[in-house]
Amino acid sequence: MVANIRQSSANSPNPKKPAVGEIDTSPPFQSVKDAVSLFGEGALSGEKPVIKKAKSYFAQSIWAKESQLHLAQKELKKLKEQVKNAETTKAQVLVELEKAKRVVEDLSQKLEVLIESRQKAIQSTDDFKSRAKQLKEEKCGDPDGTNGTWKEELEIAVKSYASVVTELDDAKQELSKIRQGYDLSLEVRGSAFKQAAEAEDAMKVNTKRASELSKEILAVLESIDQINAESVQAHLLQEETLTEHNVLRQSYEATLEESRRNLLDLKKEFNPGLSKNLEVQLTETMNEIGVLQEQMENRKKSDLDALRSVTLDLDDAKESLQKVAGQEDSLRTMVEALRMDLENVKREHTALKEKELKTESVVESLRVELQKSESELEAYMAEESKARGASEEMILTLNQLLTETESARRETKDMKNEAAELKMEAVLTKLVLEDAEIKLKAALQEAEVAKTAEASALDQIRVLSVRASSSLSSTSESGARVTISREEFESLVHKVEESDKLADIKVDAAKAQVEATKAGENEVLKRLEETQKEIEDMKTETQEVLKRADMAEAAKRAVENELRKWREREQKKVAEAVSKILAKTQMTPELSPQHYRIQKQNSLPKVEMRKLEKGKVAVSKKVLLPNMSGIFHRKKNHVEGGSSS
Repeated sequence: MVANIRQSSANSPNPKKPAVGEIDTSPPFQSVKDAVSLFGEGALSGEKPVIKKAKSYFAQSIWAKESQLHLAQKELKKLKEQVKNAETTKAQVLVELEKAKRVVEDLSQKLEVLIESRQKAIQSTDDFKSRAKQLKEEKCGDPDGTNGTWKEELEIAVKSYASVVTELDDAKQELSKIRQGYDLSLEVRGSAFKQAAEAEDAMKVNTKRASELSKEILAVLESIDQINAESVQAHLLQEETLTEHNVLRQSYEATLEESRRNLLDLKKEFNPGLSKNLEVQLTETMNEIGVLQEQMENRKKSDLDALRSVTLDLDDAKESLQKVAGQEDSLRTMVEALRMDLENVKREHTALKEKELKTESVVESLRVELQKSESELEAYMAEESKARGASEEMILTLNQLLTETESARRETKDMKNEAAELKMEAVLTKLVLEDAEIKLKAALQEAEVAKTAEASALDQIRVLSVRASSSLSSTSESGARVTISREEFESLVHKVEESDKLADIKVDAAKAQVEATKAGENEVLKRLEETQKEIEDMKTETQEVLKRADMAEAAKRAVENELRKWREREQKKVAEAVSKILAKTQMTPELSPQHYRIQKQNSLPKVEMRKLEKGKVAVSKKVLLPNMSGIFHRKKNHVEGGSSS
């Protein structure tokens, strides 16, 4: 370029002196292509796409994290609603358990009433049996005189027996109703246990969801760390762009110095004959310089716009980080509240389990009592059936006795005609009967001492055999009496067998009760083991929750330390960048009379930067970023002032 200028000055015939002000703005190159080839395409292209990519990536990551936080808050609200629903279900279960207790108490009272009614029925049946025996004895002793009273007593006994049977039927109906009520109470209890199990499942799901939310919070914290790292990378990119701009500026300044030196050389080699050509070339070069200056200004504006966009992106990122930190604090408070709710729910759950254990023990005791009462009722029913059979047999015997009495009346009428002939035989029979009565009394005393049915039966058989032997010689009525004695013998044997059967039934019922109690004890032990296992599981879950809370607190501390370190680094980087900018602005040579004014303008940012460096420790992140934008704005004004000079 300098050689071309010298050739043009040598060829020009009429040179003229150029103006003094135009020499300072002489271009070091002739066209825009030369400037592009001299400085390279990288200087003009810059790093704008990278900054735009970083900006879009930061915005996307921030929006993603905010959406994740909103989702986490919604899920926390859902969890709170689920906890409330579980509490309501628990309250309902408690109410149903109280209702079941009341039903069990009512059933126990009804069972007591039934037992009393059964005892009364048994007593009435025993009285009826004893009365029937008395009637038989009276019938055997005096068949003629007491027929009317005997019939009346028989009718009264039949009526009392019918009333006892009706009472037993009523007791059966009441027992069936009690069984139905007990089944309903068992169904209610089963539904209550199902609801309690559903509440426990909901609690487990809520605890799992809380752990998942804590994991998501940790992931959000990790993403915040990533955002911090990306912001550091953006600062590094910003510093690189600043260094590149400084290198370009230094290269421009070097080219300007070379052009000035060339102009000084041209002044020395100035020829007046070549002034016209030089003026033409100067106008061309001035036009090219104006174009280059416009390009430089556009380039500076674009670079400053990029820096402003980067600073705005950084401000937005920091504000989003502050929002994320605030949301993190709110999430922590919500997690702590949920933890307290979980502890309260666990306490209530343990209390409910204790109440359930108590109710189960009460229900089991009532169940044992019900089983006992059912076994007793079955025994009573068997006795009742046997008593019915015996009563039917007694009624048949009574009917037979009535027929026999009628036949005896007829025979007495016949015997009155033959009374004169049989007086002597009657006296003898009376004597024999007296002897038989004495023997019967002795036999009864022996039966009471022995207290066995077999001995009494044998005594009666002997008495009846003596009676039969004495009566065979006198009258034909002894055959009927012998048949009565055989039936009595059979009834006595039947009663002995029935007593043995009743004893066996009672032994079987006692064995069944012992087995039922053993089974109940085994069930209670199993339930105790299950409750102990559940308590241990709850303890392990609480320990895991506490560990997760400690992990969250440690992560919070780590994040706070990293944020503090990042702020310190940012402050150091800003201070270094400002000092570099001030040093580079001071290195510009004094090329024009306007340099004095530029130095005055530069003295103000120096004082402000010193003030900033003194109060840098007490400045927060929100105040530091606007100062950075102000510094870059001052730098832009300074560069524009230098270019305009």
